Amino acid sequence: MSDEQIVLLSTEVDAFAEALEAVELEDIGKTRWQTQHEYVNKLNMQAILEASRNIHEYVREAIVNNDKLPILVSHLITTEIWREKIFRELIAMKFEPRVTFSIYIIFYHEASLVNLLETLMYHEDVCTAFDDQILDLVDYCYRLLTEVIRKIKHEEQRARQKKSDGDGNSTNDLSENIKELLTQEETLRFDMAMKMLSIIRYIADCLHKLPISVTTRLLDNFDFILLLVDYIEMKPWEKMLDDGTFMRHIDGKWQRISPEDRYLMPKIEGQVWLALYQLLLSPHCLQKYEYTDFNKNRITKLRAHLNEVVLDQMPHLVQLQRFLEQLSFMEPPAVKKQLVLEQVAELYDRIIRKYRNQWRDVAEKQAKTVLNPTKAEAQQQAARWANTMNFDILETFMNEAPKCAMCGEQATKRCSRCQREWYCRRECQVKHWSKHKPMCEMLVEMVKNEQSINSK
Repeated sequence: MSDEQIVLLSTEVDAFAEALEAVELEDIGKTRWQTQHEYVNKLNMQAILEASRNIHEYVREAIVNNDKLPILVSHLITTEIWREKIFRELIAMKFEPRVTFSIYIIFYHEASLVNLLETLMYHEDVCTAFDDQILDLVDYCYRLLTEVIRKIKHEEQRARQKKSDGDGNSTNDLSENIKELLTQEETLRFDMAMKMLSIIRYIADCLHKLPISVTTRLLDNFDFILLLVDYIEMKPWEKMLDDGTFMRHIDGKWQRISPEDRYLMPKIEGQVWLALYQLLLSPHCLQKYEYTDFNKNRITKLRAHLNEVVLDQMPHLVQLQRFLEQLSFMEPPAVKKQLVLEQVAELYDRIIRKYRNQWRDVAEKQAKTVLNPTKAEAQQQAARWANTMNFDILETFMNEAPKCAMCGEQATKRCSRCQREWYCRRECQVKHWSKHKPMCEMLVEMVKNEQSINSK
């Protein structure tokens, strides 16, 4: 691969990985945090390019050898708490940012961390190198995945009632900027949840090499088996529009699926089936999962989804089908109770305890400084972000034609102002403009500033 086709040189990968360090909650958004975000973002892009090209994975080596996986998890949990606590305090304070970019980039940081972890954890040696922080990652997965299921059930309930409840009206008093941020947050959170399903599959594949507390947490504390059953039943990665169009969430975007392709199993559904296969059938889990009448009835409902179409695409699921048939009319063996000194996930609770009753203070300080930059400061941040993302390099590695940012169809037109976003037709561009406008204006302003400086 030529230097023009990479994000980082191997020496830069080592330097960036070595420079990763934990940040405190009140430091999020500050210069030091922005530097850490740049490191994570570039390492994420380089890891994707290495994996997609099937070349030597310097990012994986550097992060594992420098023992930086716990740091990535620390960033993930800290950003999650910022979003849950500080951002909600900002909403309660009626905070009105001059630009939404400073807050959006914090949301994006969390998404970049999830994406980087998903890319790295395809390899077993990464999954086994987390130390105790693997428990914090499992807890994070559970919180995120249950949030998506809870929202789906809530939306279904509202649809049946045909009226909004308190939650549905809670955004009426918010500004357009805050509403836009909430929409962006929800979109990113859904994308992250789909990647977390892959991460859970990777963890399930190597449970026999992980501390027994990880298995206990997956099966007893949270019962990921039932959670994954919910995902198979609800299939949140698919939806039918009012006009009869069938959409599927693929590679971070909703794409229209033709009738003949509807029966092809999407990658993410395959990951869920593989995770269930391991959690239900591996000897390591069979000895530890305790069945009750409730979870037995829920699990055996999977039989309705193991049809010929699914089994043709994943033949080894026949073993799972047989197991479910046996489970439906047999009493499962009693679980061997063992006295285990269980490890616990400490990071989330430690941060919550440290900042208890200080959320408003932290939010007010950040609202006056890093989250409300002047126009010039915001332009500098946008320029730094655009340089970090390096869109042109990423486009050289696209194996497929660009996809429409709105509908996911093959795109042939770019935004004429910033040249960054792709669309298939004018209607999609108009619909997407409200989301694209803030970043588009930032990028255009950045180019103007650079041209002005260069002309002097």
